Amino acid sequence: STGAGCHGTDVAEASSVRFSPDRSAPGSSGEGAPGRGPSSFGSPVLAGPSMVLGPGFPPRRLSMGDSHQEGPPLASGRHHPSPSPGVVEVVGVASEGAHLVASGLSTEVVETILQSRAPSTRKLYALKWKLFTSWCGHRQQDPVNCPVGAVLEFLQDRFSAGLAHSTLRVYLAAISAYHAPLGGLSVGKDPLVVRFLRGALRLRPPVRPRVPTWDLAVVLEALCRPPFEPIAESSDRHLSVKTVLLLALTSLKRVGDLQALSVAPSHLEFAPGMAKAFLYPRPGYVPKVPSSAPRPVVLQAFCPPPFRDPDQQKLNCMCPVRALDTYVHRAALWRNSDQLFVCYGPPNRGLPASKHTLSRWIVDAISLAYELSGLPSPLGVKAHSTRGISASKAFMSGVPMQDICDAAGWSTPLTFVRFYELDLRVAPGSSVLSA
Repeated sequence: STGAGCHGTDVAEASSVRFSPDRSAPGSSGEGAPGRGPSSFGSPVLAGPSMVLGPGFPPRRLSMGDSHQEGPPLASGRHHPSPSPGVVEVVGVASEGAHLVASGLSTEVVETILQSRAPSTRKLYALKWKLFTSWCGHRQQDPVNCPVGAVLEFLQDRFSAGLAHSTLRVYLAAISAYHAPLGGLSVGKDPLVVRFLRGALRLRPPVRPRVPTWDLAVVLEALCRPPFEPIAESSDRHLSVKTVLLLALTSLKRVGDLQALSVAPSHLEFAPGMAKAFLYPRPGYVPKVPSSAPRPVVLQAFCPPPFRDPDQQKLNCMCPVRALDTYVHRAALWRNSDQLFVCYGPPNRGLPASKHTLSRWIVDAISLAYELSGLPSPLGVKAHSTRGISASKAFMSGVPMQDICDAAGWSTPLTFVRFYELDLRVAPGSSVLSA
């Protein structure tokens, strides 16, 4: 993690863009982006100085969470290496597409139907289907036309291996997508399968942590100290991980949404005086949950200079607009893509950062903050955890629930309450309430 700023070969095609290293580079003039109109400057701002990155952040000590591990191999005892995602997706889509074509649908209709799922979902389903077909192959079963009993035995093997009810549902959804209907119904709607899932839920109910595994206050405090500050003297690595973490915290966006952001002149604009920043995804990007009214990512500046007291100067060190502006001008010296976040280290320096890389940057920033604070790094930290922590902090700070849902891409507040709401007032293992 100290040398390369990017791993793997998941690099998107992009044209080469160059920015001037002077302070007048993209958008700093404050003029509106072409075609955006003045209404963008009136868009609701989710993250303000007193909300996610508020000035009162007394350090709290949170206990470490358990790391999440993937389930063990299939119950057959044989290890089945996972094929490459590209190969898996082709196999899965071909299987589902062939089934739909055989039902009498035209290829054009089938192609449109297959696009109903996000690319990440198609890859996940195809991988689960590949594992199911391998399991059936060892038992001389036809994965497409096997009886419901075979599906239940496979699910039981996975359940006995320790998988949760939610993971079993993903397996079942994948199998239902490619398996032939049974009695006119998909496998997932078979009465025995429905009862099996209910039984699995009773035997192994989900346990969702109500308290985060890492402390937002500890991380924010560390971002105000070396090696993250002074920001002009920070290394490319520390500037990159700090910027992506601040954007994840203040925007509530998924890593895939952050990867889709662009530095093209029409997709990145700074308001006059660097009071706000407006970011738009690259053309053609479809989020995981498509919205009928896509909105730009609007970042609010935190206490821009001049400063009245040291507290304002410290708060400015956590400003996402300041970090973004510094990062854009610094990365202009080496970038080879108009994607916002590009790799900072060899051998992929300047190339687009993958979602895996951005996730690793967020986790690295959190772990490094703990190390600088003299605390052991928290276990089981995931980049996705920033959404729950930020949304919970916003809710506690009085931000309207609808604004939080709009920023995070949730259709209803129930999604936040059920999956993301965290108790930020109580430290794990303690009943002491923080301010």
